Amino acid sequence: MAEVVIGERFCGPKHSGNGGYCAGLFAQGLDGPAEVTLLAPPPLETPIEIRVAGNEDFEAVCDGKLIAKIKPAVVAIDPPAPPSDSAIARAHDDFLKHEGGVHLIPHCFVCGDRRAPGDGLRIFSGPIPGSPVNADFWTPGADLVDETKLVKPEFIWAALDYPSAFALRCWPRLTLLGRFSVDIYRRPQAGERLIAAAWAQGKDGRKHFSSSVIYDEDREIIAAANAVWIELNDPAILAQLEADRA
Repeated sequence: MAEVVIGERFCGPKHSGNGGYCAGLFAQGLDGPAEVTLLAPPPLETPIEIRVAGNEDFEAVCDGKLIAKIKPAVVAIDPPAPPSDSAIARAHDDFLKHEGGVHLIPHCFVCGDRRAPGDGLRIFSGPIPGSPVNADFWTPGADLVDETKLVKPEFIWAALDYPSAFALRCWPRLTLLGRFSVDIYRRPQAGERLIAAAWAQGKDGRKHFSSSVIYDEDREIIAAANAVWIELNDPAILAQLEADRA
């Protein structure tokens, strides 16, 4: 059994953890690709137990409530052509132009436009013109590395997270992460110029499917993910998110 605490810095919605970051934190006991199914919003600044659920499976539990299920995974991707630097720069600007002022989760650790540089990741993955891909650059800071001077896995999970939501291109409908499977091929160092890119892969009712990758500067894939996003239709949740924008 292990215990993790999600700091306020790592929120998605203002009062719960960013889904990708939390999933990566929950999966740290697995060696290799992992799948995390989020069953409840991960609470902030609260101890969460990660305990064995059977064989190689784990579960995250807080005050007797099941927050997530964790198990080994196989991640399959077939990415479109990677975008050019100029296309990514334009996508970044388009994201801020269209999301600025109407972003429902502006305090998000990954994509929040109200997070200061060096605080949030500020990955603004706008649509690449003429492509199904959404993408932005990401240069991880020195505060995101471990004692090996490589970026911690949970931050790689986080960087793979919200690009795969914006790639759904279903605005103004809002989705939250339901299931996330990640395979990390290589952990980068702080200061590397990376690209977070994602693309949609269809839907089934309220379930939306997408995949994402992180490229290094040579357009080599260093991490990949498959995601299932759940479209929100609860007026109370949407009202709370709107109130939290302040």
